[in-house]
Amino acid sequence: MAGKLTRLPFGYRRGKTVLHRAPAGLKLFCVIAISGIASFCLPGLAVSTLLIFAASAAARIPPWQLLRGSRPLAVLSLCIVLFKTFEFEGPGINIFALRIPATSAAGFFEGMVIVLRIFVPFAAAALLFAVTTMRELCLSLKKVSGTYFSLGISLMLGFIPRFFELWEMSNLACEARSRKRGPRRLLIIIPLVIERMMEAAADTALALEARGFGYGK
Repeated sequence: MAGKLTRLPFGYRRGKTVLHRAPAGLKLFCVIAISGIASFCLPGLAVSTLLIFAASAAARIPPWQLLRGSRPLAVLSLCIVLFKTFEFEGPGINIFALRIPATSAAGFFEGMVIVLRIFVPFAAAALLFAVTTMRELCLSLKKVSGTYFSLGISLMLGFIPRFFELWEMSNLACEARSRKRGPRRLLIIIPLVIERMMEAAADTALALEARGFGYGK
């Protein structure tokens, strides 16, 4: 099981590339900028996509590995594309008393644009966590902001890889117990992950309070 956890979604990967050595605050700013550019216009979406490919190559990480853990987004994306492609209202094709919705090339293109605008920020964030530790991010933010702000941002971001780690561990535990994939497994995993995330948040709050970061400070 340990071997399978070495490539967790949003997990850090050791390396000595230029992206690993770059300031963490600058990388966070680039992620925000790339996500904003992707949602602004089509040329911006194309540029941001190319930047993701270039950055992943610089970090020596295959681009498709940045999409680990994006299965729920893939399901959502499929629904978006289908909804945009098929015109459920208006004229259609009647075959054997069954109405087949008409298709729209423009709707398909619009759906694909929406999908890319969903996956580009996901991949950018995954790349950030792949080349940046939370300690580096906290120290970098502390240089340009107060201690409380940098600590709050780093803790908030730190729960993202923690969530994927807990989800993967719970999923592997279900597989070890021969639990079949599907809604039944989700009914087991979701409450378990939520409980563990709440426990992690409570432990973090107690640790911060013990270090003098209590309420009202």
